[in-house]
Amino acid sequence: MATTFDEKIKQLRRSVTDSIKPLLSERVIIADAPYYENIGDVLIWRGATDFLQENDIKLLNTYGAGFFPFPTLDKDVTILLTGGGNFGDLWRDFQEYRLEIIARYSGNRIVMLPQSVCFQDKGLIEKDADLMARHPDLHLFARDQASYDILSRHFSRNHIYLAPDMAFCIDSLLLEQHRNHEEEKTLFLLRSDKELPEGTPRALQEADVTSDWPKPANLDLLIRNLKRGRRISRELRRRGIRLRPLDSVIGFFGNRFIRDSLTGRGCEFLRPFSRIVTTRLHTMILSVLLHKPVEYIDNTYGKLSAFAATWLHDLPEVKAYGRD
Repeated sequence: MATTFDEKIKQLRRSVTDSIKPLLSERVIIADAPYYENIGDVLIWRGATDFLQENDIKLLNTYGAGFFPFPTLDKDVTILLTGGGNFGDLWRDFQEYRLEIIARYSGNRIVMLPQSVCFQDKGLIEKDADLMARHPDLHLFARDQASYDILSRHFSRNHIYLAPDMAFCIDSLLLEQHRNHEEEKTLFLLRSDKELPEGTPRALQEADVTSDWPKPANLDLLIRNLKRGRRISRELRRRGIRLRPLDSVIGFFGNRFIRDSLTGRGCEFLRPFSRIVTTRLHTMILSVLLHKPVEYIDNTYGKLSAFAATWLHDLPEVKAYGRD
């Protein structure tokens, strides 16, 4: 039976809450927020923080990916690893960073929010599984059935779950501001990285605009300054000096000028279009959140079709490009 946009969003938000909330303590940290310009990953981050606020879970600190100072944590603090599409070996730096956190915090519960999984090197699957199995309280969420099957097969010594993407928990009032302002125009949002398969069309005749996610001016400068602040903070900490105001400033700029700014930028970018074709998963997800028909073209390992088959198959406004 077909469902509506509102029904689907409520259903997926409820699924996230029912599966993830019972695992979290009253206090959490985010250890790897996306302090970079990927709007899709930022939407996940925004959804995670809105989810925590809605469920009265105290977020003690947010650290950017690569900015984590490995602080001493009380044992009742849950470490959250953000969701996305970087579990595996396609984006290996993120996985190595995740593995280091898991190895160094065996005394804290760690919850990895919903991820897509891609391993091309089968040897790395077993290596990563062995490392993760050493953690006694590690909970891994997949965001599609195919990823869940991989985790269940190779990471069964940890706790494995299936849940939708965290972006479905973005605050409803924010989303409502960006709905119903469209014209009769088509956007082809085309990714421009190594997840774009060979043979993907670089243009569509029916598209009024062809573009990847927009890149805000001055964001690179902000990120460089945040990294400079991180280096200063680490050096001071190495000398036994802890400047909490510096850490707070880094967190403020990350939250305000990366998370909130890029979330709004993504919504604004999609808002004028009545039809969207995309090779990016979070363009598909944000289109659903904004009540827009969307057609998808898969990435290199089937991430979009796997998510659509798992969660969006009964939403008639979502379909593979070229299929009626």
